[in-house]
Amino acid sequence: MVKISAILAFILSFNLTAQQLSWPEITKETKPWTRWWWPGSIVNRADITAAMEKYKEAGLGGLEITPIYGVKGQEDKFINFLSPQWMEMLIHTLNEAERLGLGIDMANASGWPFGGPWVEPEDACKNINYKVYKLRAGEKLSEKIEFIQQPLVRPVGLRPDIDKLKYPVSRNDSLQVYALDQLRYEISLPLHLLMAYSASGDAVNLTELVAEDKSLDWTPPEGEWTLYALFEGWHGK
Repeated sequence: MVKISAILAFILSFNLTAQQLSWPEITKETKPWTRWWWPGSIVNRADITAAMEKYKEAGLGGLEITPIYGVKGQEDKFINFLSPQWMEMLIHTLNEAERLGLGIDMANASGWPFGGPWVEPEDACKNINYKVYKLRAGEKLSEKIEFIQQPLVRPVGLRPDIDKLKYPVSRNDSLQVYALDQLRYEISLPLHLLMAYSASGDAVNLTELVAEDKSLDWTPPEGEWTLYALFEGWHGK
């Protein structure tokens, strides 16, 4: 009780006026918004208008359009993301939003995580993999400086045969059917860095000494050495 009384006294000490306690102006920006999923982008003008009128009546201020993979068995009704037909549906939505006083936002691209066939492998989400090698003075490394990325496929839809998937992923058809969440190909990853550290704390950058055939042309001068190789791979998103 003492704590509650102290809090009330603290609040009342500000002597707030009625104007200071008034609710701010209600605009579409201050109303709640919602994410608006477009599965397979199976939309049409009549249904878009009907849905938006209901959202407006319910008190929403705006919608975030998120196109994503569609319903199995309805593939013939899918509208390809950013196709002329898809853009017509978006323009109709924007016109209706202006008429109804609703705001429209959109996720950065189709689906989740964001991406599309225009994202080439060099721009795709990366990860770092590593291997460790051991050498003694006078020894040469017989093993190649190489990291083979292990294959991985995680679909939300139909599971594809990963051995039949083309590289890069944008070359494949039926991507909406697979709805791939993560995909890694079984490939040799490019070397990013190779460092050698001696037991006494010396460090040598050996990256430039790795040949095209992935062999290492280097022999430790003395002592025991640990080699750390970093390879840049693909996270698969």
